[in-house]
Amino acid sequence: MNQCPFGTGRTRRWIPWASIAVPTIGWLVFGLYPSLATIYYSFTQYSGLPGTPLDFCGLCNYRNAFQGSYSDFSAAIETTVKYAGGVAVLQIGLGLGLALLLKNRRRGFGLYRALIFMPQIFSVTVVGILFSMILDPQAGPAEKGWTAVLGSANSFLGSSTWALPLCILINVWMFTGYTMLVYIAGLRRIPQDVYEAASLDGAGRWRTFRSITWPLLAPATTVNVFLTVVGCLGEYALILVLTDGQFGTQTIGFYMFNAAFGQNPSLGYGSMLAMAQFALTLMLGGGLLWGLRRREVAL
Repeated sequence: MNQCPFGTGRTRRWIPWASIAVPTIGWLVFGLYPSLATIYYSFTQYSGLPGTPLDFCGLCNYRNAFQGSYSDFSAAIETTVKYAGGVAVLQIGLGLGLALLLKNRRRGFGLYRALIFMPQIFSVTVVGILFSMILDPQAGPAEKGWTAVLGSANSFLGSSTWALPLCILINVWMFTGYTMLVYIAGLRRIPQDVYEAASLDGAGRWRTFRSITWPLLAPATTVNVFLTVVGCLGEYALILVLTDGQFGTQTIGFYMFNAAFGQNPSLGYGSMLAMAQFALTLMLGGGLLWGLRRREVAL
C-alpha cells in the first residue's frame, strides 16, 4: 500500500491548522497591529522620528484638527467629498452609456471594450506623469491648443479653478473601463424575453430603459457606486503626481500622508487623520451601501 506523502493521520490533522496559521500571523503582524498602533498614536504627540519622545496627550490632535473657523482638515474633507462625488457621477454615467453601446457581441466591439479598459492596467504614476506632460503650461500640447483656439493662456493643473476638475476627469478616464465592464455583465444577466414583452406592449427605448434596464441593473450599480466612492475617499497617489496636493486638490488621504511623513512629520496627527479618513469612509461607504441595498430590495 502506498504511503501518504503527508505522513500519518495524526500529522495530517495539523496541516489545516498550519495553513490557517500562516495568513493569521500575517494579518496580526501587518493588519491588526498597525491598526491598533494607529489608534494609540492618534492620542499622542509622537513625531515618528527616531529618538523622539512618545508623549500621550489625549484628544489634543482631535481638538487641533478643528481649530479656527475653517481649518486645513475641514478643507481636506470638503475636497475629498467633491472629488468622490464628481468622479462617481461622471464615471457611473459614462460607464453606463458605454455599456449600453457596447453590450452586444458584434464584430469590433471587443476591440473597443479593450481600448476603453486599457487605462485601467496602467499604474497611477504612469497616468499622472502622462497627463502632467500633456497639461504642462509651458510646452504641453493642451496649452498650445488652448492658446491657438481661445488666444489666452491656461495653467491647467497649476490653477485653483481647473486643478480639481482635471484630477476628477483623469480619474474618470482611467477607471471608466472597469465600470463599463461591470454594467455589461449586469446587462447580459437581464433576460431577453423581458425586452420582447416590453416591445410587444409598445414600450419605447426610454421607457424600456427606465422601467426595465435601470431597475434590473441595481446590483451592478451598487457595486460600481460603492467601489468608486470608497476608492476616491482614499485617493493619494494620483493627486501626488498631478498637483502635489496644491491648488485646492488636497484630499484627506494626501493630507494624512503629508502630515505623518512630510517635512515636519507628526505621526500622532497623521494617525488622527487616518482615523478621520476611516470614519469618513465608514459613514459614506456604509451609508451608500445601506441605501443601495434597500433600493435593490425595493425594485
